[in-house]
Amino acid sequence: MVVFVAEFRINISNLSEGIHEYAFEAGPSKIGLDERFRSVVKVKVRLDKSLHQILLQAKMWAEGAFVCDRCLDNFIWQMDKKYSMVYIQGDRSTLDLKKEEEIQVLSADTNYIDLDEDVRQYILLAVPQKLLCREDCLGICPTCGVNRNNESCSCDAHVTDSRWDVLKKLSHN
Repeated sequence: MVVFVAEFRINISNLSEGIHEYAFEAGPSKIGLDERFRSVVKVKVRLDKSLHQILLQAKMWAEGAFVCDRCLDNFIWQMDKKYSMVYIQGDRSTLDLKKEEEIQVLSADTNYIDLDEDVRQYILLAVPQKLLCREDCLGICPTCGVNRNNESCSCDAHVTDSRWDVLKKLSHN
């Protein structure tokens, strides 16, 4: 049986009212990130505690090794992201909440805030769906397969797929 200990954990049991700052670092696998993430994940947290709520503001840094969707080259993607969360002690049903995804209700006996899962999810959501080594990546030539970022080719850029010729004839009628 594997037991995981939270890497980004803040003890709030005896936390005084006011501003509190924390800095955390952990290996990506410690918070459940896959092998694409190779460097240490860093998180800086600022807590503003009042009588019945805690406002958490976090800034995260992570780095991952990915493959470009256009040219298939490996590249390093760097992320820095911020998020905020409000922790409220009380019963959620009695609260008038408008942005539930940014509010978490804590029970009266909660002693710790564990940020591991929030940090992991924010990092994964920040990874772009289309992974590009750079915005102006030229990709691979569909004819000769050369990486057009590194060298040019003499292939006709407007080569069409002959399987579509029948449809083109229909549109000209």
